[in-house]
Amino acid sequence: MAGSYSLYRCAVLSTSTGMLDSVLDRNSPIDILRLRVHMHGQSHADGCNLKAEEFFDWMREHPDELLTTSPPNEECLRKTFRYLKKQGYHEAIVTTISSKLSESFNVIRAVAEEMADELTIHVFDTGTACMPEGFFALEALRLLTAGKSSAEVLDYLEQLKPRCELIFGVQSLTQLARSEGLMRMGAAFNDWLGLKTILRLNSKGISHLASIQDNKQMIERLIEALMVITTDKNPTHLVISGGYCGDYGLYQQFAAKLHQKTGLHLENGLPISPAIGVYAGLNAIGIGIVERLPE
Repeated sequence: MAGSYSLYRCAVLSTSTGMLDSVLDRNSPIDILRLRVHMHGQSHADGCNLKAEEFFDWMREHPDELLTTSPPNEECLRKTFRYLKKQGYHEAIVTTISSKLSESFNVIRAVAEEMADELTIHVFDTGTACMPEGFFALEALRLLTAGKSSAEVLDYLEQLKPRCELIFGVQSLTQLARSEGLMRMGAAFNDWLGLKTILRLNSKGISHLASIQDNKQMIERLIEALMVITTDKNPTHLVISGGYCGDYGLYQQFAAKLHQKTGLHLENGLPISPAIGVYAGLNAIGIGIVERLPE
């Protein structure tokens, strides 16, 4: 009873960049706050009326089209939070994409402060994106179901934050350089040389790991980075997931090589959300790593 009561009092929400659309069923109590993807003069709800594979196909057909994103719509946020209040919730925990990558955290926090008299809304910056980001919402739900208070959940999530890594390889830095939350990192020069890039994202920010010549080297360097990051970590404490943008065949090559070198099975990679795909570009592949806290 304690678990169900805590969960009833406190809702869990996640921004759409956490890849949860691919893992949650219709009955999941986690609500998704949708970023917007702007393409060809139209605005789409990330992962809702714009699905990942549909978006990848569109990118292939319009390689030179300028794409942009924006945070969840403020009025939609107000409606969502008022609906939660009407349903009897007293609090909500919202886990968001890193504030270094998107203004979503700041926009949601501003609406949360505006509505503080109606609902207590805890907006948590995960410091990451993709699978590691979504993991925060899953953990919040698990802990609330187990009867933990919102304060205990938020303390747990804060401890989890430095234990998350995202490593990804991109074909071009041009789209990434358009994001105000990211440094340019010599994007034009890298692209002029035809180089691909390995990047690392964690709670400290985004950093450049390597520039490489081809997809074979990209796969090798991703695996090397994973092995370095997970050295001396208990494998039973690790949650590792793969993702891709556009080319599932390239991801399968990566998964096969990873299994050959490490024994890890990551064949069932998930498509990243369109809002992330805008900046990662086609044929990006990556790995999310979370080191669970000891029980």
